[in-house]
Amino acid sequence: MMRYALIAIVLMSFFFISGCNLIAPEPVAMLSVEMPDAYAHQIDTPTPRPGEENPVGGWWLVFDVDELGELIQTGLGANHDVKVLKAKADQALADVKREKSNLGPTLDYSLGGEQNYSQSKTSGQSSSSDRDHSYSASLKAGYTLDLWGKNRADVNAAELEYLAALQDLEDGALTLSTDIADTWVDIVSVRTRMQVLTRQIDANRMTLKLQELRFVNGMATALEVSQQRQALAQVLSAMPLLEKEEKQLVNAMGLSLGQTPGTPVAVSTTDLPQTFLAPQPGIPADLIENRADIRAARMRLEAAVLDVDAAKADLLPELTLSASTAFSSGTLDLLFQNWVLSLGAALAGPLLDGGARSAEIERTRAVVREEVNIYAKIVANAIREVEDTLVAIDRQKAYINLLEQEISAVKATLQNARVQYLNGQSSYLNYLAAWASMERLERQLVNEQATYVKERIALYKVTGRRGSFFNAVPAQDNNTGAK
Repeated sequence: MMRYALIAIVLMSFFFISGCNLIAPEPVAMLSVEMPDAYAHQIDTPTPRPGEENPVGGWWLVFDVDELGELIQTGLGANHDVKVLKAKADQALADVKREKSNLGPTLDYSLGGEQNYSQSKTSGQSSSSDRDHSYSASLKAGYTLDLWGKNRADVNAAELEYLAALQDLEDGALTLSTDIADTWVDIVSVRTRMQVLTRQIDANRMTLKLQELRFVNGMATALEVSQQRQALAQVLSAMPLLEKEEKQLVNAMGLSLGQTPGTPVAVSTTDLPQTFLAPQPGIPADLIENRADIRAARMRLEAAVLDVDAAKADLLPELTLSASTAFSSGTLDLLFQNWVLSLGAALAGPLLDGGARSAEIERTRAVVREEVNIYAKIVANAIREVEDTLVAIDRQKAYINLLEQEISAVKATLQNARVQYLNGQSSYLNYLAAWASMERLERQLVNEQATYVKERIALYKVTGRRGSFFNAVPAQDNNTGAK
């Protein structure tokens, strides 16, 4: 007996030593992106007062427009894409609960009953019949010891996947809020351009009447009247395109709000917001904690590393403890008087599997390499998005300033052309050319101002500045759920 016990101790020691060597932690994956100390392009933004940059309730409160806030809140509650992300998060949570169930013991039961009938005949044509009953019940318990941490690794990986799904939800909500804001700005912009165009149409109609009156009085030529009619037709032809753009934007807004496209959308704002505060860009390293998509990628990388640990543990033997008790009797009142109790322990592990488990280890290691590069790409892309947005904000502002100067110059040209035309020193065509240029620039200015507003909105998205509304989905640190 002592010899057998010694052999068992030696075998168990061998298993534990080889197991500890096999499940040694994987090397830490290094991020292949060099984080710069600062962004290459900077913009002048005023330092916000406390609570201004990330206001309580959501970043969109910097607009101070109740209508926009109501639209975003409606979208966050009814948008189909957000609901899909919520469902995925619920699925991930269910996976966590399923994996945690493997950490504890199992207990199964069974109940059964049987009734048998038999009949036999003898050569004397006599027959006999018999009937008996049997009842049974059993309980079976089992528990597999997590010697190598496989089950715990599976649980931690599932928890990280759940946290990553929450980050996807937060990122989707932030993206939706900025998309709704962009569409709202576009709707206000196109309606403002329609108002500008309506004034221009009225002015051209009034001018046409004056030219027709001048023609009757011999003060204008038929060519000049025709040229004015052409100018009126030109501005009239621009209206259907703006009407089409407005209807398409309203349809897009309805879809973002979870409504059927074509449903009226309550947008009554008539002026574009110009004074709201853009967020401070900070430094590139801030993106790692601020952006939900980066946090999600990091968590999926950590989950992939845990999958490698679980795959390596699958090569090692499992120790399972079991207990069962069975009851059986021909009558119910004696069922629990006749019983058998069994206790057992089993050590089981793979001997030959054709290399399937080793291949799984290689596969999970390849997944880790994939997740490292996905993480690096997301970080690099986030830096690029901030850089692009900073450049866009700065250059768009400069372009608007130059566009306003151009409009001032065109207005002066228009005034001079009008005076020279009335004095007979210039043709009416020169006056119309200056007028048409001014009309085009006025509409373009509204459009460029809307673009400037949207680019400042984009800075909230690309820097991950979401406001406390999204803090209901917390930013988890690297080790959350992995302990």
